[in-house]
Amino acid sequence: MLLGRVARMYYEHGLTHQEIADTLGVSRIRVTRLLAEARETGVVEIIVHVEESLFADDERDLAAAFGLRQVWISPSVADEQKAARAFASVGAEALAAKLEPDAVVALGLSTAVALVAEEFPEQPLAASFVPVAGSVSGLVNGANPHELALAFARRTNGRAFHLPAPLLAASPEAAAASLADPGVREVLELAARADTLVAGIGGTARGQGLLLSSLGDAERERLLADGAVGDLAGRFFDADGEAVHGALDARVVGLGLDELRAIPNRLGIARGETKLAALRTALSSGLVNLLVTDSDTARALLAD
Repeated sequence: MLLGRVARMYYEHGLTHQEIADTLGVSRIRVTRLLAEARETGVVEIIVHVEESLFADDERDLAAAFGLRQVWISPSVADEQKAARAFASVGAEALAAKLEPDAVVALGLSTAVALVAEEFPEQPLAASFVPVAGSVSGLVNGANPHELALAFARRTNGRAFHLPAPLLAASPEAAAASLADPGVREVLELAARADTLVAGIGGTARGQGLLLSSLGDAERERLLADGAVGDLAGRFFDADGEAVHGALDARVVGLGLDELRAIPNRLGIARGETKLAALRTALSSGLVNLLVTDSDTARALLAD
C-alpha cells in the first residue's frame, strides 16, 4: 500500500518528502498529502514523551488567580474541528490524571463531557460512573448521561449506572415523584458520594447548553430576570455562585448545587467567549476546583 510505504520511508528511514517522491515516482505534494492522511487515519501515531504542558505559565497563573487545584489548557486554533479534538484530548488527560482505582465519578450532562469520553484512554481502573441528573429527550449528540457512563465504563473496565428519570420533569410534583422513586434515589445518593465530578459549564446565551436550549423564550427570560449567569449539571447559579431557585429548578431531577459543591474534586470543562461570565463565577465561587479550557478562554479569564 502506497500510504504505508510513504509513512515508513518518512518516519522509519528519515527520508525527506522529495526523496520519497523521487523513489516512488510520485509528486512531492502527493507525499505530503499521504503523510497527513497517515496521521489522520491512525496509520501513524506519534507519542511525545514530555511531561511539560503547552501552557504551563497560563495554567499556573489561572490556578493561582482563582484558587484552583489544577488547570489544563488546550490550544485554540481557527479550525474548529481541530480545536474541539485538542480540547477533548486535554480533557481526557485531565480526568485520567485524577482518577484512582475504584473511584466513583459523577457525570454532568454536557456535550463537552461527551467529547472527553470519546478521547478517554483505556485504563483498568474499575471505576464507577454515575449521572448526577436525568436525561433530556430528543437528539443529544451522544451526551445522554447513561451513554456517557457506559462509554467511560467500557474504557476503564468499570461500572455504569443509569438514572431512570428525565432531566426536566413536567412539573415540580412530577420531579418530586421521580426523586422519591427508590431506584432514582439510590443512584443520586451514590453520585453525591462521588470522589470526582466531571461537568460542563453552561452559559445563558440563546442556544447554550442542553437544558437551556430546550426552554422556551418565556422560561429563559425568567431565568435571566432571576439572575442566572450559568449552569452546572442542570442547576443554574447567579453571579455569587448561589442556586437560582424557582419553578424551573423545582422541575430538575438531579443533585442540587450544594450537593454538587460538596463533591471533593470538581472538574469543569468549558471554553468559549459565551461561557466567560459563567466560568468566572463558577471559578471564583468554588463551584469547580479543577478546570479544562482552551488558551483563548484562559487568557480572557486572566485579563480581568
